[in-house]
Amino acid sequence: MPERWRPAREWKPAPDDVVDVWRFELEVQDGDWEILAPDETQTAKRLVVEEKRDRKASARAHLRRILARYLGTRPQDVQFAYGEHGKPMLADHDEPCFNLSHSESKGLAAVLRGARIGVDLEFAREGREFTEIADRFFSQAESAELRSLPPEARRVAFYRAWTRKEAYLKAWGTGLSFASNRFTIDYMGEGPGSLLATEMPEDDASRWCFKDVDLGSTYTGAICLEGPDRPIRWWTI
Repeated sequence: MPERWRPAREWKPAPDDVVDVWRFELEVQDGDWEILAPDETQTAKRLVVEEKRDRKASARAHLRRILARYLGTRPQDVQFAYGEHGKPMLADHDEPCFNLSHSESKGLAAVLRGARIGVDLEFAREGREFTEIADRFFSQAESAELRSLPPEARRVAFYRAWTRKEAYLKAWGTGLSFASNRFTIDYMGEGPGSLLATEMPEDDASRWCFKDVDLGSTYTGAICLEGPDRPIRWWTI
């Protein structure tokens, strides 16, 4: 867990093996809409609820401003390309790798050079049928482990598992084409070795590392990165 989140104004380039994790509030700032590409604007404006439109725009604007630091360019000049299942990547640069997630009023992004990375953020709702959801979307081993826990411990465990599983899928960029019950993670530990088994073609379970992101009691976050454990810097905007 990070000892503290550092303000964005202290950011400086770091060695290639360092992961930068960024958190931010989804509040539209002056100029957010203006720096978006037409396709980003269209996607956001398809949302019926104004608050959701603004949060979508805010998330993409934050991502542009973050990546512009690494590229040495203006946020509006960052160009994206998209994978087969919609995962964004840089159009004119091989690196850095990055991923974005947002939920309710918060956003999270991770940036890394030389390896794939995925990030997920979830608003940790109360009162959901956690075991029933797990039976549908988790592997049998993961679901059984959740059911073995006391009821009062299941909410935290469920969101730890959910965010880690989503982060793994987002690192691959598969979208919904690869079912979340086709791999098994250890969602109570942390670090290398947390991916216990996977049916992902040409994957080696031992090469993935998972980290939780400390966001307080209301939100749960996780990152999944390819390769060995790496130093992490934690930034807040």
